[in-house]
Amino acid sequence: MSQTRIDAFKSLLEEQPDEAMVWYGLANEYVKLAHWQDAVDALQNVLRCNADYPAAYQMLGTALAHQGKAEAARRVWTKGLEVATRTGAWNALGHMERLLAQTPEAATDASSSPSSTEFCA
Repeated sequence: MSQTRIDAFKSLLEEQPDEAMVWYGLANEYVKLAHWQDAVDALQNVLRCNADYPAAYQMLGTALAHQGKAEAARRVWTKGLEVATRTGAWNALGHMERLLAQTPEAATDASSSPSSTEFCA
C-alpha cells in the first residue's frame, strides 16, 4: 500500500515540484516504512518550498534522530521551535520541546549552528 502511495506522490511531484504538501505526504510515507534517508530528502524539499512548515522540522528532526544524528536533529528542532513560535503552531512547538528534552545534548561549537542551507537541498 505505501509503495502505491509513494508512486502517487512522485507522480504528483512531476506536475507540482514546488508543492510542500506533496513533498510532506511523500516524506510521511517514507517515515511509515522507516526509509529515513528518503524521508530526510523529501523533508528538505518541503522546507525548500516552505521554510515556515513546523511539522516538517518536527519530522525531519525525528528522521535524523533515527539515523543516529542526534546533534543535527537538535539543530533542526531548535530551528523548528523558532518557526512554530513565529507561526503560532503550538502543538508542533510542544512536541519539539519534548523531543529536545529527551535528546541528549552534544558538544556544540560555532560550526554547529543551524543554517538554512543545512535544511534544504
